[in-house]
Amino acid sequence: MLGLTVLPLLMLAGASLGFSIVVALLAACTAGLLIMRWPVSGLFLCLACVLLIEQNPLQFHIGTDQLNIFYWPPNMAGMIERPIGFLMLFTLFVSICHRLAKRRPALEGGPLFWPFILFLVCVAIGVLHGLTTGGDLKITVLEVRPLWYLFLSYLLAYNLISQLRHVRLFLWFAIFGAGFKGLQGCYIYFFVLHGDLTNQNEIMSHEESFFFISILLLIILFCLLYSYRPQLYAALAVLPVVLIALVANKRRADYIALIVGVLVAWVFVFYLKPQLRKPLLAGLAICTLLGVGYVLAFAHGTGSLAEPARAIVSVIDPSASDTRDQASNAYRNAENYDLKYTVQQNPLLGLGFGKQFLQPEPLPVLASDNPDFGGNPYLYVPHNTIYWIWMRLGPIGYIALWFLLGSLIVRGGLIARQLQDPYLRLIAVYVIAITFMEVMVAYADYQLFFYRNVIYLGLLAGLLMRLPALERGRSMQQAAQKSMPTAPQARAVLSEVS
Repeated sequence: MLGLTVLPLLMLAGASLGFSIVVALLAACTAGLLIMRWPVSGLFLCLACVLLIEQNPLQFHIGTDQLNIFYWPPNMAGMIERPIGFLMLFTLFVSICHRLAKRRPALEGGPLFWPFILFLVCVAIGVLHGLTTGGDLKITVLEVRPLWYLFLSYLLAYNLISQLRHVRLFLWFAIFGAGFKGLQGCYIYFFVLHGDLTNQNEIMSHEESFFFISILLLIILFCLLYSYRPQLYAALAVLPVVLIALVANKRRADYIALIVGVLVAWVFVFYLKPQLRKPLLAGLAICTLLGVGYVLAFAHGTGSLAEPARAIVSVIDPSASDTRDQASNAYRNAENYDLKYTVQQNPLLGLGFGKQFLQPEPLPVLASDNPDFGGNPYLYVPHNTIYWIWMRLGPIGYIALWFLLGSLIVRGGLIARQLQDPYLRLIAVYVIAITFMEVMVAYADYQLFFYRNVIYLGLLAGLLMRLPALERGRSMQQAAQKSMPTAPQARAVLSEVS
């Protein structure tokens, strides 16, 4: 049993910002004991880390970015796994022990197991191909780790989410997590920067904006598909700070992703609720007119109110964007050209992991302080992480990635159609829309390389695949309760027998 606590102790030993090692070890022991007693608590601890703690330190320190959950402190650097990985592995191990003790299969793979295995086999081939052709082992591990976390988090959710209250709790974590990060963003914006965003590319981590727009999507789904009022009111309560932090963080790709996610949700609501089709069409027309009017009116405006409009215009028409956005667009265009060229030079297996991609069009040197990648991660992991997979794995691995994402979307659509519970149906549509949004941002902003994003997507994928079983379980429970005699009926039967 002592060995079971080693992994969470290692995970939390470094998470001691200003605290003694005794406090850190106490927290680790507490977490370990909770997980050993209730393995699902490990899943929600992982979710809390994803929603609340930054992957790397920020320019403006806000406490949570100094917690060593996704990275080790310098004196512990070089370990093969990160603290978050130890947490997931430990939780999965404890879950296996619990399942075996109950004479159940050690793990269940679920509907996405084989699409994941196919993709991971391609990743393994990419690792071998890269290492045998000059790839660096350390960089290879760094590149592959988020793809491993995607699968690991899927297994966690699929095997540990077993009750409807777990699904509701998952969304509560997402809502309050976004509210907490929104408050941190407002603190930076109002008290650190005093409302001045001049020369600021972002104020928080890139992936934070993705979690913010996820809450906006959730509010829209609550309004269109099913109004679960406690969570709707909570999401509306955190909306002001979320919007302020979202605008101040200046991530252009997330605005486009939100539009795509809302359109996906609209299509599903249109299909699932025929009685709302006329209002949905009218609402779409009104929102389109208002949205286009806002973009046209504020495309060349100044100030925070115009920031979303400027961001959308800079993506659609790069020539109309400001100098910073034009430089960013030019860099990404050159980067995409280099990635395609690298694929052309390695048409069968791709370049493999651990090597810099080719640069027929040289990229500007970007300042970086990441020693893990020899000082410059941009030469190994590009902004466009969809093309990154293509460049690393070649066409077969690229197809395997799309097969995995397509399986998630198609199976999710079938699940959304068959579910009868309106809340579970809302969750299904939410996950499908999030998947589309993840892909959209992955084309521009490292989305498949950020640990927090891929773990969140993996957890959602596992949760989505569990929804039909959860609904069947509840239906069987309700049927069993109806078949049980009431107390007066039981007394009547006993009196007749006597």
